[in-house]
Amino acid sequence: MKQALLLVLVIMGSLATEFDNQIAELEETQFGQTILQTIQMEMQTEDPVVSNLVDIMQNLEQTLEGEQKRDDERIVRFKQNCDIALSQLTEIINTSTVTSLTLKSDLDSLNPQKVQAVASLERKNLEIADLKAELDYQTLKRQKESATYQTILDNLEQALFGVNQVKGYFNKYLDVLVKNRNRFQQPQPSFLQEDFSFQYNDEDIEEDIDSKGITSFAQVAQKVNKLKHHVHLEGYKSIIEILSQLASQAQTSADEPSQCEVLTRKVLSILKQIENYIQSERIREDQAENLRQSSYEDLRTLLSDQLVKANQDKTYMEGLIDSLSNRIQQAKNEKFEVDQKITTKSKEKENRENDCRLKRQEYETDTASRIKQKRSVAIAVDLISSKLGQLKRKLLEN
Repeated sequence: MKQALLLVLVIMGSLATEFDNQIAELEETQFGQTILQTIQMEMQTEDPVVSNLVDIMQNLEQTLEGEQKRDDERIVRFKQNCDIALSQLTEIINTSTVTSLTLKSDLDSLNPQKVQAVASLERKNLEIADLKAELDYQTLKRQKESATYQTILDNLEQALFGVNQVKGYFNKYLDVLVKNRNRFQQPQPSFLQEDFSFQYNDEDIEEDIDSKGITSFAQVAQKVNKLKHHVHLEGYKSIIEILSQLASQAQTSADEPSQCEVLTRKVLSILKQIENYIQSERIREDQAENLRQSSYEDLRTLLSDQLVKANQDKTYMEGLIDSLSNRIQQAKNEKFEVDQKITTKSKEKENRENDCRLKRQEYETDTASRIKQKRSVAIAVDLISSKLGQLKRKLLEN
């Protein structure tokens, strides 16, 4: 009997402890307190009906289950949308990253090409400047050569004029000697028929000798001395001076007319050689001038062709540099836009991941809260069903 009583007391104590724990668990949460307040309000009516309290708790439990089902379906759709959005953003980021790397590779290739093209253009500009300088130098050199040739030609003409003038004087003197000799001999062909004869005009030289002719070496020397002052070429001026001295010396060394004639013919022979030498020099200078002119024309054509080709290369290089600059700038702009897109989409992906994570956390929090709320409802149903008296006393005490 004592054992049975003890067992009853233990059971009652256990039930009391369980009741206190259940009440304490309900009072821990706002939802549990609301349930207790609802039960208390129902208990305060004149005719409380237990079935109404049970129906309220069951309706509340159904509401919680409906909300949980709705949230379960919603979180499934949200996860699907998150996965789709994150997959799309990841694909966009990966594609943009590949594009950015490709553009960077293009820039790494285009920039050295532009540097090389600019260096080539600078070398081409130097080449063009060198060609222009060489062409200007050759043109100036040719002008100086032409001026030198013209000076030499003028000198040769002046020398030839002086020699012919001297020949004329000696021919006049020889003609006088021949005429004097012919007075005592049979008529012979005039020396004037030989190649030494020379027609000249010395109107510019002052005439102070009898117009009938030159009758002595002294007169020849006098004429030659006057001619010296009209010859400005030093080399041939010296020759004229030598001939003048020769004529003066012949006056003292050749007393006989025959000796004078022989000496005169020798002088004319020498003058003929000088004339031939001057003519050959002129021909040689003309040939040299023609050769220099031909060489200059060939060189000028070559330099001009090289200059045209260099300018064409320069135009091509300038176009290439402009093209490379445009491509580089376009690649930079595209890469900037792609990098901005990567940054934007990465931030968008990060925000979307945060939203998805927060939504999952919210769902998990709500689910945990409903689990607790459903347990609170189950505790309330148990209290109403099996411990209503204790519950009523507890609520009335409060």
